[in-house]
Amino acid sequence: MRQSDKDALKVIGFICLFTLVIHIANVFFRGQLNDYGLLPRHFSHFTGIVAYPFLHGSWAHLLSNLVSFSVLGYLVSSSGLSRFIAVFMISWVGSGIGVWVFGRMHYHVGLSGIIYGLWAYLLVYAIMYRSLKSIAIAVIVMFLYGSMVWGFIPAHSWVSYESHFFGALAGVLAGYFFSRRDKQREPVT
Repeated sequence: MRQSDKDALKVIGFICLFTLVIHIANVFFRGQLNDYGLLPRHFSHFTGIVAYPFLHGSWAHLLSNLVSFSVLGYLVSSSGLSRFIAVFMISWVGSGIGVWVFGRMHYHVGLSGIIYGLWAYLLVYAIMYRSLKSIAIAVIVMFLYGSMVWGFIPAHSWVSYESHFFGALAGVLAGYFFSRRDKQREPVT
């Protein structure tokens, strides 16, 4: 295994472990930490942009997010740890600000905004960059996570489709930006 893969796994593992520890603390406090989630348009809860990805409503919510995050995060890191960190941060900030400005008035929690950002990044990057590697990764992503498109539909009041939408939008922008930058850096033949 390459050192860059090991480094990526360490960072992804740390994020997962941190999120797990926060959830255990939240269970201990009977869910009261979710009050630090993202509450749209409330300046007193603007700090929720920082906290919301690490808070989850249940064990099922946490585990499903950690699995998807780990798989998609590792696929993004195939372009390097710095790329993973950049897409992670863009998705985090993009989904957080989008939900804070436009979201429904209730607490939004969970990694799903970042997950949708990673997902959208991988798909858009493949469409724009068109390398064999990026297309193969996009095919794997669509096979494993193609059903994520249904997460944009406001079918359940307890699902933050706004987080999904703004995370995906941030991922689209990241995929577009990085694919153009990578194409410009290719050697001319």
